[in-house]
Amino acid sequence: MTFGTYDLSEWCETSSSFEYVYPTPTIKTPNDSIKLFADKMCIPQNSAEIKRQRLNMHLEKSLEQFSATLITGRAGTGKTTLAADFARQFGRNVAWYKAETSDSDWKVFRSYFAESLRQSKLDCKPSEVFGIEQKDETNSLSITESLAAQFAALETEKPLLIVIDDLHSVFDAEWFPEFFNALLSLRPQGVQLLLVARTAPPFPLWRLRSKQILGVMDEKLLAFNLEETTELFAHYGLGLKAAQAAHKLAYGRIGKLKQIAEERAVE
Repeated sequence: MTFGTYDLSEWCETSSSFEYVYPTPTIKTPNDSIKLFADKMCIPQNSAEIKRQRLNMHLEKSLEQFSATLITGRAGTGKTTLAADFARQFGRNVAWYKAETSDSDWKVFRSYFAESLRQSKLDCKPSEVFGIEQKDETNSLSITESLAAQFAALETEKPLLIVIDDLHSVFDAEWFPEFFNALLSLRPQGVQLLLVARTAPPFPLWRLRSKQILGVMDEKLLAFNLEETTELFAHYGLGLKAAQAAHKLAYGRIGKLKQIAEERAVE
């Protein structure tokens, strides 16, 4: 059997043959020191069944009013879907980065963040990354300097939306408090920040909120109202009574509502 020039590790044995499994696209930083997975810097393609104009309008106003907006909610509350739908209709450059626990190393996080800014103009296509000098320090000065350099390198002909999804994945990182404060304080004109997490960061936010620096959209705001639930169930061919019953059971959580709708639709 001929495997050609493919790496044998990328072949998967089935019951009677071998199938080639295409690897996830990656981006290599200078000196191949860190591999960046390109799909973490792409806006998710799954879209909401219904357009939630109520939340889109609220989010747009929040981004205009505050330096940054934080969307919080447990898994299944629709926060990432809302952010992705808004980003797709933003009509301007979007830098998307989905953080993971493995990004708690500052060098890794910084590389992803820098590349997501660059990819915002490239339609999220994997490519070689030009060097941002890697420093070993993780103190607040190095973080501030790094962000300042990245923002200074931005050449924005039109406004830029920066989205960091699953930001809670790095809350426990030692460098996170300094990064969070530097991110909000160094934000250039024409750049809007949208942060998505399951909870708020583990430190007080009241100063940022009182100074109109940070706006928060919480789980209560994300919850589907009865009108939205009815529209969602109509999408599955279900009527008002089914929507009303599900709304009481799910308390407006989109994940639970979709589960109920899918189960009822096949009955």
